[in-house]
Amino acid sequence: GGQETGLSGQIPPAIGDLTGLEVLYFNDFPGLTGPIPSTISKLTNLQDLEFFRTNLTGSIPSSLARLKKLEILDLSENRLSGPIPASLSLMTRLQGLNLAKNQLSGSIPESFSSFKKLAFQAQENRLSGPIPKSLGQAGFSWLNISSNHLGGDASFLFGKDKQAILIELQNNAFSFDLSKVEFPSGLRALDLSHNMIYGSLPNQLAKLPLQVFDVSYNQLCGPIPAGNWVNQFGANAFGHNKCLCGSPLAPCK
Repeated sequence: GGQETGLSGQIPPAIGDLTGLEVLYFNDFPGLTGPIPSTISKLTNLQDLEFFRTNLTGSIPSSLARLKKLEILDLSENRLSGPIPASLSLMTRLQGLNLAKNQLSGSIPESFSSFKKLAFQAQENRLSGPIPKSLGQAGFSWLNISSNHLGGDASFLFGKDKQAILIELQNNAFSFDLSKVEFPSGLRALDLSHNMIYGSLPNQLAKLPLQVFDVSYNQLCGPIPAGNWVNQFGANAFGHNKCLCGSPLAPCK
């Protein structure tokens, strides 16, 4: 379509000379290849930087942390590899960080614990290992780290006083006791499917304003808390667990 008339080749390093720029979008340019030039870190007035759905490769330059005014950084749907730079946490005004659908590896940096209100998306990458416990101190308004190779405990991402409205951890190898978890009271989307989460479902789940919910394919057990929510989500949201019982599944023995 019309995109072929757009950009192709690599981003010239001279882009770093456009220091007045506040917004820079290269979205939907499949012809855009090569690395993100580190000279972009000279654009210190940038508030919004988006390279979405291009064919950029290489790693995320840690020098992007110099963009102190940045509020939105969207690098999703590219072919970026290497780790998530710990230095990104130095962008204290950042509200949205989207790294989804790349080939990023390593874990989530411990430094991300300093974010106070961040919508963070890193789904469909190659992130692995446990996630740092310090992330329990972070404020995520939105957290999607699904479809990676992450494991271990993730219970510290939850908490009654947290502000998250979406937490999606599906398709990983997380393993923790769900029965002890307290959820953010405004949580609207919770997907924990395809992990190794055990324990029982807390009664609080029936009281949350959930619009998306899935705990299928885990090791959960015990009675499903009664309420309208079970009809809203149906058996598929609860299936393929160790021994969950009660509506919408088979009655408890």
